[in-house]
Amino acid sequence: MKVKRIMKWNINYKIDYGKKGMRVKTVIFSHPWNGSFNKAILDKVVEKLDETKEKYTIIDLNKDKFNPVMTEEELSLYSQGKSIDPLVEKYQEILKNTDELILVFPIWWMSMPAILKGFFDKVMVKGFAYENTKNGIKGLLTNIKTAKMITTAEAPKILLSITGFGITMKKANLGGIGIKKTEWIHYSLKSKGKNEDRKEFIEKVGKFVKK
Repeated sequence: MKVKRIMKWNINYKIDYGKKGMRVKTVIFSHPWNGSFNKAILDKVVEKLDETKEKYTIIDLNKDKFNPVMTEEELSLYSQGKSIDPLVEKYQEILKNTDELILVFPIWWMSMPAILKGFFDKVMVKGFAYENTKNGIKGLLTNIKTAKMITTAEAPKILLSITGFGITMKKANLGGIGIKKTEWIHYSLKSKGKNEDRKEFIEKVGKFVKK
């Protein structure tokens, strides 16, 4: 078991992979800067999970140095549900034992960061995350009952919804792998930007994770 723990910014995390077969909450973090507002959000998520004594795993894609680029060799194995990337295999094992997924990431160019897109491309492969049926794609990760998205962007949530970002994440990216319920909260960086605005959102994050 690997463990780290956090209470506030820049302190190490507790990461509990749990015993095999034990259901845990998995947090996927996709921001490269340790001093970002997204990192403050992550800190709050972990604080609440610790308060409720939840078992959880943190996947920090940037700290893991995850390579989001799919190579020709990896693509040749895609339809077999296989990978040559050990991180992909590690992430798949974590997801098998996950009952709730929490995603913390910024929205850049009206989409998820490339490293998170690569996570979906390389980890959510055919035979593991979904299968083709005569009626279309059938999600296989039905052990993940809910997903919670916490995002930031300059654009407000209403604009992201109008342009289809929300529905794509809920119905295609997450719904396509078998997650039936997705909730989403968003902080627009075009808000006043004062500390009290951000503090209010951080408190909202705590309630969102806890419910």
